[in-house]
Amino acid sequence: PFSGEEVFNKNFPADFIAEGVDQTRGWFYSLLAISTLITGKSSYKNCLSIELILDKDGQKMSKSKGNTVNPFDIFDTEGADALRWYLFTVSPPWVPTKFDREGVKEVFRKFLGTLTNTYSFFVMYANVDNFKPGEKHIPIEQRPEIDRWLISSRNSLVKKVNELLQRFDVTRAARLIQNFVIDELSNWYVRRNRRRFWKSEMGDDKFAAFETLYETLLTVSQLTAPFIPFISEEIYRNLTGTRENFPESVHLAKYPDPDNDEYKFNDLELESRMGLAKQIVVMCRSARNDAKIKVRQPLEKVYIYVQGDKEKKSIEMLKDLILEEINVKDIELVDSTESLLTKRALPVFSKLGPVFGKDVNKAAEEIRNLEEEKISEILKGEKVEIKINDNKFSVSSDMIEIKSEPKNDLVVQQENYLTVALYTRISDQLKAEGFAREFVNRVQNMRKEAGYNITDRIEVYYNADDSVAKMIDLMEKYIKKEVLATAIFNRINDSDLEKEIKIENYLINVAVKLSN
Repeated sequence: PFSGEEVFNKNFPADFIAEGVDQTRGWFYSLLAISTLITGKSSYKNCLSIELILDKDGQKMSKSKGNTVNPFDIFDTEGADALRWYLFTVSPPWVPTKFDREGVKEVFRKFLGTLTNTYSFFVMYANVDNFKPGEKHIPIEQRPEIDRWLISSRNSLVKKVNELLQRFDVTRAARLIQNFVIDELSNWYVRRNRRRFWKSEMGDDKFAAFETLYETLLTVSQLTAPFIPFISEEIYRNLTGTRENFPESVHLAKYPDPDNDEYKFNDLELESRMGLAKQIVVMCRSARNDAKIKVRQPLEKVYIYVQGDKEKKSIEMLKDLILEEINVKDIELVDSTESLLTKRALPVFSKLGPVFGKDVNKAAEEIRNLEEEKISEILKGEKVEIKINDNKFSVSSDMIEIKSEPKNDLVVQQENYLTVALYTRISDQLKAEGFAREFVNRVQNMRKEAGYNITDRIEVYYNADDSVAKMIDLMEKYIKKEVLATAIFNRINDSDLEKEIKIENYLINVAVKLSN
């Protein structure tokens, strides 16, 4: 402090000090006492006490117990970034961490795998189309709605992460970034917009998709730089290597600041609307799981009950997106759940016993047979009578328990103010469409296995019974478009790859070869 006094005063006291909890008396108190004696104030503004890392059973690590972990083994397999991200996200630093190697592996697969796959997807198509960031700029307001949603969500993320890091809450900040990358960037935006990147011509729509994904990946690389310095550096330098006026390293770039103009765009209403759409999609997928119907199988209709005109309007505005996502033909908004659910009354024996005595079982049977109209009257407080041994008794609402069951061919999911009901009856046309989607999936996998380029045109050959041939003929145009086939033949010919595939109960020989 006696040389460079101006610099010292500018940086004193330190913003924070971080050490293990075992240093509380030996280091934290010593610095505080010495600084107070010399300067009259603490040498740090914030003190972060970091707890110990224990083994997965909560025991202190010790060589004698044989439960220590060699970090270099993890560096050689999952990598340093995976270990860092695991430690940041598994629990706050001031809470003891139960270290589990499987958690590091999960981070490597789930978060880092998703981030690098999303980045690789962008790079692959950007190279194919020779996309050059900065070559032109499409204003955010002029981009498609889903692009505006992603940019708005990204900017909201930047704001929330900055607020959390200002409070030194690194765990919640990292988890927010992780959820954004997995749920919003990869599982929603990229998956929903693949076809825009597959287009042959580089029009404004395709350029907007590239620009939006580029800007988002660049921001993610900067947000994650303090957490995963190596992968973030790799992504950042590859994204900015040919551009001027960008720092050479992500660690020399400024951290994303919500007050900067590039992060100012926000459409909270759009974010709310898209959030509702995503919630409906999740509930519909859950309903499909209950009915054991795959997402690739189209369905005729979904009924939705939601409270509030704003929510109904949001569903109407995003109707096409929701239908495409859940693979259903139509949405019908209903005014109540009565058209979707059947009410049944079950007896509450603790209330029936004192009234009906030895005839309690007869009363219970009468209650089970109550019609839905009578049940509604009871719930409204109206008088409803049942007859036991020529005697009439009034049934009160506390004597019954209401159970709601889906009506025929409906599978229902309810969550707070929202109810969705999938109509699960499958017509022959829908069955053919579902089969075609499964067939396309198998052929796409064969394309990859055969080593074809994403733009290669192919011929498809198959050998199957008449029922399969009928479905393929019906959906031939769709199948050819999806797998880039110039023709589909109901015979097996010389090919690059031939396989037997199974779709539902059908066994089909399928072969592919490059088209001349």
